[in-house]
Amino acid sequence: MTELKRNGNIINKKFMEYFLPTVLVSLANNIAVIVDSIIVGNMLGSVPMAAINVLVPVNQLYFSTTILFGVGASTLISFAKGRNDKEAADTAFTTAALLLVILSAAFMILQFAFLNKIVYLLTPIETLRSELLKYYIPFIIGTPFSLLLPSAVHCIRSDGRPKFASNLIIISNTINLVMDIVLMGPFKMGIAGSATATVIGNVIAFGIMLTHFKSNKNTLHFNFSSALSPKKLLKECISLFTTGIAGALGTMLITVTAFYMNTAIQNAGGQEGMVSMSVVSNCQVFISAFVAGASQTMTPIVSTLFGESDTVGIKYAMKRAILVLLIAAAAITLIIELIPVQVARLFGEKTPAEMAVIVPALRISALSFIGMSMSFLFMYYFTAMQRKTMSLIVSIVNGIVLTIPFAYILERLFGITGLWITSCAAQYGTWLVIAAMIIVSIAKSKGRYKDIFLLDEADELLSFSVRSDTDVSEIKSAVADRITDGSKAAEAVSELLAFVSKNDKSAENDIRIKYEDGAYVIMLRNNGAEIDESKFNGRYKSLEHTVVLGMNQIKEII
Repeated sequence: MTELKRNGNIINKKFMEYFLPTVLVSLANNIAVIVDSIIVGNMLGSVPMAAINVLVPVNQLYFSTTILFGVGASTLISFAKGRNDKEAADTAFTTAALLLVILSAAFMILQFAFLNKIVYLLTPIETLRSELLKYYIPFIIGTPFSLLLPSAVHCIRSDGRPKFASNLIIISNTINLVMDIVLMGPFKMGIAGSATATVIGNVIAFGIMLTHFKSNKNTLHFNFSSALSPKKLLKECISLFTTGIAGALGTMLITVTAFYMNTAIQNAGGQEGMVSMSVVSNCQVFISAFVAGASQTMTPIVSTLFGESDTVGIKYAMKRAILVLLIAAAAITLIIELIPVQVARLFGEKTPAEMAVIVPALRISALSFIGMSMSFLFMYYFTAMQRKTMSLIVSIVNGIVLTIPFAYILERLFGITGLWITSCAAQYGTWLVIAAMIIVSIAKSKGRYKDIFLLDEADELLSFSVRSDTDVSEIKSAVADRITDGSKAAEAVSELLAFVSKNDKSAENDIRIKYEDGAYVIMLRNNGAEIDESKFNGRYKSLEHTVVLGMNQIKEII
């Protein structure tokens, strides 16, 4: 008899398909800072490179805004599509776009109005202030594209086009790289040329991004019905805000922490300390790309599966995310521990005094990467699972509750070394908080939750995976044997498999069978070519079909 069991092939393949593009998307705002730092450090020296790092708090504010609206909207879009609610998906997309346009204008007006005060607040060092001002003005001018491009890319990824989203980031940063060299080289624009290069890259990529919404692959459309009703608009804003707030607040609090750490390190280590902080920050940005990549790849997948009540699929997605993140974090940590000098030199030649501070800073900070990866992964997991309070607690604890007190205490105990230790203490302290919340949730569930994923047991009669080219008669017989009085369900499953195999024989399928309100509910997920709904003739007209994250989702009630 054919064995029917579930595997994670479709989920794992979808995760890996989205992972690299999402890593690049997560670098949308931050990779420009890494590229700028490397090129500026090599072409202009340590002081201009440090000036770019001084702007990290403002850059983090921008990044948190794209998390709030980009990840927030994409999570709502994925959840709505999992429930086959296209109107809700369009409304979330429209609301996010409107709010981002308004915020772009507000950010530009406020920063130009208080430009000198902001620059003075960011650094007390005169040499850094003069360089920062040159970089900051073009940065402000590019605000609309810095906010809208990354946020839209999150939504495009959830619309089933991760490669297109990835290409937008590659194009933006390739142009940034080329224009960095051109504007700081032949055109002699100095550090202002670096910021201008970033703006040019974003503008061109933004223009290309708009073509998605005119293509036949786009399923997202503007729905202004909620905008015309204040009550509906407020409701949508609240939904968007509460969904994206954990990730955004975590990043916003990192902005506060970055400002505090920058100030403390400048006071404790002077210019050498700030140069060290710039190298450490850029390495943290790099590992953060993998953290955000795995977390934000997991988020739309888990949100979709949660919308479908597929608890088994959720576990497959999370296990893959954990594995990928642990490998990436461990590999990057090992590289930094073994060759910190070579890593530091990526950002230009350093004086012996600077290197004496940079090497221990890198080695100590790298030890926090594994803790950081797991903390952020579970913060996004809680968001995807609609556990907003738990997600918010993680973001607040990680962002500010532990970091600033640890920095204050450890600096007084160990000097500048204590500031590097702070990141380790904060990340692993956050994990203790996460573990405590999970233990309490399991205890309160009275047996409902069995593991760290906090999921109810699957309520399917049967859940299994099968290739489209499998003999349907064997599947029909196996289903009938496994389900009492399940001949109707077995017949329906065999017919569905025969139907999808005609569309793509090499595809894989996850099939779940439930019994609800006196009827069998059959749900089939297929990773083959998109199914033409015009072929749903005869009794197939009763099928519900949608495409989510590039997968066919079919539901039939019999």
